[in-house]
Amino acid sequence: MSLYDLTPSELESFFVSIGEKNYRAKQVLDFLYRHPAKTFDEITTLPVELREKLGKISRLAPIRLRLKVESSDGAVKHAYEVESLAGKSGFLESVWMPSEYVDMDSVEENRNVKQIDDENEHRHAGRNTLCISSQLGCSAGCAFCASGAMGLKGQLSTGEIVYQVIDCIELYEKLPDTVLFMGMGEPMHNFDSVCAAVEILTHKDGPAMSPRRIVVSSAGELERLGAFHKRFPRVRLAISLNAATDAVRSRLMPVNDRYGIKAIESFIKSIDLARGEKVTLEYVVIKGLTDVPSQINALETFLVTLGNRVTVNLIPYNEVENKKFGTPNRERVYDIQRKLRQLGVNTFIRRNRGTSASAACGQLSGKL
Repeated sequence: MSLYDLTPSELESFFVSIGEKNYRAKQVLDFLYRHPAKTFDEITTLPVELREKLGKISRLAPIRLRLKVESSDGAVKHAYEVESLAGKSGFLESVWMPSEYVDMDSVEENRNVKQIDDENEHRHAGRNTLCISSQLGCSAGCAFCASGAMGLKGQLSTGEIVYQVIDCIELYEKLPDTVLFMGMGEPMHNFDSVCAAVEILTHKDGPAMSPRRIVVSSAGELERLGAFHKRFPRVRLAISLNAATDAVRSRLMPVNDRYGIKAIESFIKSIDLARGEKVTLEYVVIKGLTDVPSQINALETFLVTLGNRVTVNLIPYNEVENKKFGTPNRERVYDIQRKLRQLGVNTFIRRNRGTSASAACGQLSGKL
């Protein structure tokens, strides 16, 4: 067991269970989340005997970094070996996207667009984003996604999820400003571990991240997503829509056979949203399939019913090996954005960062 598997309250119970006082948990927390220790000997607030005892019955880092690959645009893919799933094919991947300045007047292809949005955050200096995984592989089976092609290799523990964030202190000397559960896996298929990870990331004695800086994306597992929202009402939700008719969405995403377009509409209308809060709808724009007039017309009709409860994130399709889908013309994506904005819907185009390292949306395949 890794100590990162335990929430702060569970860490107190753990120390009591091994015959120690519960205050030992607070003595350890700083060495987990603020200044992460590599060995138990570095946790100098604990007596030597207790450090030795912990070394025999537990561990610290639950995953091991095997490789960092930097994309030409500055995004960095991390490949981790998951010790609890040793022998399984594939590596756990996360993607660090450093902040960058953007001179809007100098972006030629943005000439007709007033604003670019990157992972639903206005891009400006000082904001770094980390896209993390909740499973090794994925069983959702989305037709356009490399992780789905892997199949599910195994569930990640709470610590294996959390440590993807904490390791950034070692790698970049800082925590990310925003964490996206948009990497490998369907977060709602690993519900308990994801909930515990969010509890740790937002805990005052943990990394103390604002819930508004965490985005959890689901392919559309609405029942569990509703339960998650009740537990963490300030964490931002994203739903992968990707098509506006059931026929096309079912072709792309098996989950649509259980939770179709109407179910998504009802879900978004039914959940309690705080003032100014919106659900993000992710829409992968695929040439000749989801960018055609019939789909965009259906999307407009769908969005009108939701009023100001949603934001749309347009994601130009990123090429994936052995997938016969096409990347759309960039001007076509801008046309779609203009149409949706004319409806009064906040619509942004996600910049495809990490493509040269196979680290962009839909490209994580667990391969070194």
